[in-house]
Amino acid sequence: MSDDGLDEHCCSEEESCLCPVEGLIDVISKKWAICIISHLGNKEEGYRFNELQRSLEGISPKSLSDRLKELDEEDLVHREVEDTVPPKVTYTLTEDGKQLHSRLKPLVRWVNERQ
Repeated sequence: MSDDGLDEHCCSEEESCLCPVEGLIDVISKKWAICIISHLGNKEEGYRFNELQRSLEGISPKSLSDRLKELDEEDLVHREVEDTVPPKVTYTLTEDGKQLHSRLKPLVRWVNERQ
């Protein structure tokens, strides 16, 4: 990566380069990912798994679990496990997740205005 933020392996100064965000785009473009980020971003104290599933009508437990795992791996979602029986797991956005949420709001607003 050069000092100006360009990846010299796939970009030149004349080109717009998306290489550094390719992995992130792959994750957030999957079905339900933006909805999950949106819901978590609207509730500061976070969600328990079943609560989040109920708020996302139509999502299967497997899809929710898969998306949460991928978002956690991208450091967008934080999974906190309390040492209780049974364990209490709460999902919240990380700082990066909160920044992404704030940047997605105008896009979501624009999409809603078009409908």
